[in-house]
Amino acid sequence: MDSSAETKKTPVSSKKVIIIAAVIIAILLIIVIALLSRTLLTVEDENVPKIGYAADAKVMLDQDSLQAAVDEALENAKNGMVSLQYQNDAFSADGQTFSCYIANAPENLYDMFLTIYADADLTDQIFLSELVPPGSGFEEITLEHALDPGDHMVYVAVTQVETDDETGEQVMRNQVLHTIEFHVGK
Repeated sequence: MDSSAETKKTPVSSKKVIIIAAVIIAILLIIVIALLSRTLLTVEDENVPKIGYAADAKVMLDQDSLQAAVDEALENAKNGMVSLQYQNDAFSADGQTFSCYIANAPENLYDMFLTIYADADLTDQIFLSELVPPGSGFEEITLEHALDPGDHMVYVAVTQVETDDETGEQVMRNQVLHTIEFHVGK
């Protein structure tokens, strides 16, 4: 035996070096992507309207509070807060142009727009109006796509909008949902 102690070094294989380098690069890449996605998610677009909570919204924890809120809503409706004048039936020969009567009641305080849906889930929009002033309405509407022959229950979302005359800013005030029967001749 040799009295001088020799230390043997085992050579590091190039495959191990490549794997370690790849793992380090992957970890760094994941960190960069996470930071970028977090930054992109927090950037706000000034042109995108923001929806927030109403300052006067209340949480109803008991039946009495809920009933009081319903009574207040019904009283507001009596005072012309949300009133839609319409006939329960509309008729069409082609499934796209309907004779109807839908109007923003003259006693309403605000302009409104109508969104009509062909389904109860409110996913199949078939009509969207422009703003309708109080006392104005439609005797005929043309749908975005035709309905099949037969009878259809449609859902009319009425949205009241207040427009500030000085700034032109518009604020949604009330929204209610009505149903109307649309009949398409066979």
